[in-house]
Parts: sequence; C-alpha cells; structure tokens
Amino acid sequence: MAYDFDKYREKRERVLGVKKRGLGFGLVATAVSLVILLGLGMVVIPRSIAFLQNRQLEDAIYKLSGEHTDAQQALAELKKQDGVREVVVDSHGSRVVVTFNKEVLDTAKISAFLLKQGAQAVLLNEVGHSQRLHTMKKEAVATGGL
Repeated sequence: MAYDFDKYREKRERVLGVKKRGLGFGLVATAVSLVILLGLGMVVIPRSIAFLQNRQLEDAIYKLSGEHTDAQQALAELKKQDGVREVVVDSHGSRVVVTFNKEVLDTAKISAFLLKQGAQAVLLNEVGHSQRLHTMKKEAVATGGL
C-alpha cells in the first residue's frame, strides 16, 4: 500500500510546526498582476481610443483675403459640409484652420468650395490634426500659456 500524503498532512504539519498564516502566494500574485494590468489599462486604453478617433483628421490652414463678410458666410457654409469637424478663425480673422476627415474631403475640394462661395482663401499648410495639437501645446508652454 502506497503512502497517502493527504491522509497524514495534518499530522505532519503539527509535528513539523507548520502554521498557515497570511495569504497564499497564488492569491498575492493574482492581486499584484490585476493591479498592474488595471493600471496599464487606465493609461493605455484612453490614449488608444483618442488615437483611433483622430487618426483620419487633417488640418488645413488658410489665409483669407478680401471681404471678411463674404468669408464668414462661406465658413458658415463650410461647417455644414460632410467631413468637416471644425472651422476655427484666429483673433485677427485672417487665418482659418479647417479640421476635416481626410477620407471624405481633401484640401482641393475645400479650396474649390471656398472659391465657389466667393471667399478668397490661400492654402498655407496641411498638417495632421494630432501634430497641430502637439505643436500648439509646445507653443503654449514656450510662451508661458499666453
């Protein structure tokens, strides 16, 4: 007959003085790994979602010339176009940043639309939306938040 470890476990533990204290290694390892995974998830998941939402966005920077009343009407119409997320005019009213979905629109279509509406606009630059936001953050830090 083979020796049965489970049958004599309690007697062995009593003789050897083994006392069960605290939490088991498996429970501690599981708790630590869950904390690490949840912490990483809280950091990584929101950034991933933000990236996926903004990856198709581009910013086109235009300089307006001529009558600003015609341009304001054209910009109001441009905001209603499919694919245009945002139209921002600077404080002087001479530069316009159009944030658009590059799968739906491109700068040629936007320029043609502005020309058709009678607004004289010249394309200065086209950059990725996240790149422009990053540049604006850097400029705000460099100028002290002005």
